[in-house]
Amino acid sequence: MKKLFLLLASVALMGQIMASNLENQTLNANTTGGNRPLITNSIFDDGGQHIEFRDYGIYGVVDLTFMMNLAPQHDACELTGFEGYNDAYSLLGFTASAGFQWRKESGVGIGFSFLSDPNGSFSQIPIFMEFRSHYTRNRLSPFSSIQMGYSIPFGSTNGGGDYVKITKGGMTFGVEGGVRFAFFRNFGMNVSVGYQLIQCREVERGINGDPATRLPELYHNLKASLGFNF
Repeated sequence: MKKLFLLLASVALMGQIMASNLENQTLNANTTGGNRPLITNSIFDDGGQHIEFRDYGIYGVVDLTFMMNLAPQHDACELTGFEGYNDAYSLLGFTASAGFQWRKESGVGIGFSFLSDPNGSFSQIPIFMEFRSHYTRNRLSPFSSIQMGYSIPFGSTNGGGDYVKITKGGMTFGVEGGVRFAFFRNFGMNVSVGYQLIQCREVERGINGDPATRLPELYHNLKASLGFNF
């Protein structure tokens, strides 16, 4: 997973550098012999102090994503005879989205996450629509994102006699806030934290290899992301 993320980041960075150099060469050619100031995409714009990130057009985001269940413990209920259980898990993977931004505060896109549970039971792929806002065009800009969609479970288990398996996925909703640091006019790094709700319409729990219960669940997750915006 780390190698995949590093490869994606390297390809994105190389593409932005090549695009920046090509744009600078074109602008130099167009301004030869004139007095119009040279406009560049370089990290050294205005002495390295000020970069205005573009706020119109197609955007993309690729993040390394970590999630952790905030409410893993389910207590037993004497009235119903229901036994308690613990759904402690963490998910690690990546999130990718793309969309269209018509001003800095307004962008709409679609995306997906690939989230893997080391124990196997809670791995899933959320597919979502997002509403993304950046609040300045400066080198350092706060941003927020709201995501709504549907989460598809892998249907895998932890492999033990007493197992947990998500058999039916459900709706997902997330909100996050963070900051973007711009390296170029159209390339920056994101860091964010947020909350992600994942509904599972049916979670099967087995004892000694046999299904014991099939119940719906709502999972409340802490979310943290680190990635690139281009």
